[in-house]
Amino acid sequence: MIGGGVEQEAEKRELLGERVKIRPWRRADTLMQERWPRYSEPFSSLWNIPRPYQADRDDQFWTGATEAWAIELRSGTLIGRLSLREIDRQRQSARLGISLAQPYVGQGLGGEALRLFLAYYFGSLGYQRMVLDVAAFNRRAVRCYQRLGFVGLGSEWRHIGNEPVLRLLDEEQYQHLRPYFRRNRFDAQVEFYEMELTREAWLAAGGTLI
Repeated sequence: MIGGGVEQEAEKRELLGERVKIRPWRRADTLMQERWPRYSEPFSSLWNIPRPYQADRDDQFWTGATEAWAIELRSGTLIGRLSLREIDRQRQSARLGISLAQPYVGQGLGGEALRLFLAYYFGSLGYQRMVLDVAAFNRRAVRCYQRLGFVGLGSEWRHIGNEPVLRLLDEEQYQHLRPYFRRNRFDAQVEFYEMELTREAWLAAGGTLI
């Protein structure tokens, strides 16, 4: 159940999938993550623009703590990071964050890790709802979340200033991304989707619990 035992329970569990393993994040993992090669995709710098937390009348149930897990191959190679933030004990809800090292993107490993983690999140950890935000132009990530059962709640535009990478939108190969950006002389914005998955929807779609 959600409460004081959530973090303790998470520290005890190691989740094994077909190709990946999920375990608690360690201090040494942060240094390894910093050594991951940079993404070759030119717009990847805009994937993780921070979302400002919006306070409401139920703030007393929200905690600023972040819990993190490492994603490894079964061989032990660190390939990604999962995190929960905006943890709300009353609503039994949290916000997901996930990142994969560049060499392991596009192989279905992120989707496998998420399926494994969601079974634990809605099972042993006792959560009822997961939310996330994703750059709308990151179509690969959006499709992955949709396959897992996440549904859209809406979208918002986030300021990005005059990022040099925006010049690429004038090139033919990137014109399909234009609808996800708004530009004027002094500023630019990028669209982010807000998505959610409930425990009920996860189970209705055939999701398992561990």
